[in-house]
Amino acid sequence: MNELSHLKGAHALVTGANGFIGSHLVDELLAAGCTVHGLVRKSSNLKWLDASRVQLHQVDLSCRDFKIPALENLNYIFHCAGLTKAKTRSDFFDVNANACTNLYEQYQKRASQIKGIIHLSSLAATGPSPKSGWVDETHPCRPLTFYGQSKLAGEEIAQQFSGSLPITILRPPVVYGPREENFFNFIKLVHNGWGLQIGAPGKELSLIYVADLVRAMLTASHPSQQEGDRYFVTDGQIHAWEQVAKECACIMNVSLKTLKIPEGFLNPFAWLCEALARFSSKPALFDRQRMIDIQQSSWSASSDKFYTAFKFKPQYDLKRGLEQTIKWYQNEKWF
Repeated sequence: MNELSHLKGAHALVTGANGFIGSHLVDELLAAGCTVHGLVRKSSNLKWLDASRVQLHQVDLSCRDFKIPALENLNYIFHCAGLTKAKTRSDFFDVNANACTNLYEQYQKRASQIKGIIHLSSLAATGPSPKSGWVDETHPCRPLTFYGQSKLAGEEIAQQFSGSLPITILRPPVVYGPREENFFNFIKLVHNGWGLQIGAPGKELSLIYVADLVRAMLTASHPSQQEGDRYFVTDGQIHAWEQVAKECACIMNVSLKTLKIPEGFLNPFAWLCEALARFSSKPALFDRQRMIDIQQSSWSASSDKFYTAFKFKPQYDLKRGLEQTIKWYQNEKWF
């Protein structure tokens, strides 16, 4: 039986439907035969969505009294919306945590018709890993940043409702693939012949290609699999940033030179970016919170629990995922 057959003919809601992960998820839900409802903000860029095929609803999760339209029709919910950049700790918590209470209270009113809920969290909710080691689901959560703390708070709210709602929490690491803009900056640097090294060499991370994450979300949404648990979802490997840069350079056939930047050099830069952001409505592109992430030696997690529970195997290793990503960037003329 098709592993996604449970979605055919169902109504699915995707929060953050216009985003990098959300838009890929919408594409796969449509392909699976779903009627898709998407929550987006009034100011959202909808360039990755086919508005003729998706029922879009403008909802601002930062407003405490927001309402979810079409709630009476929903069978599956994928909560992808969240802030990855914000000016203050309270801004992170308003959307990544406090909004979850309102969401799940509204879902609870229709609990009998809802068959599966995927709450998308982050490795940041747990915190960094030991050098050359993993964290898993038994590891105590010690998030270091406002983002990680707010994502953990959102998880805890979701778990409070898991007794009455079929909620599964997924924690991806860095997600890359077509349409992603932050990881693109790293690839663009390699395209120009530079491999970036900030601080000590050998910093490690887990990765997952966006198509694998979306497939994991759809697989975990099956009604028979709802256990109210938390899972890390990665490609199953630990990668060094230098390895990722070399793989990109090989794919693009460029010679690579190492650009070394001391961590101490970035601290005043972070302060400057924050100061300039005070005169803007948007958060700083780089700040002291981001510095905390960069200073860690490893952000790596084990997906063994998820692989076993859902009989799941990633279809994209690093080389294949980067090839697909770079090919898309080239076809779209991003460089």
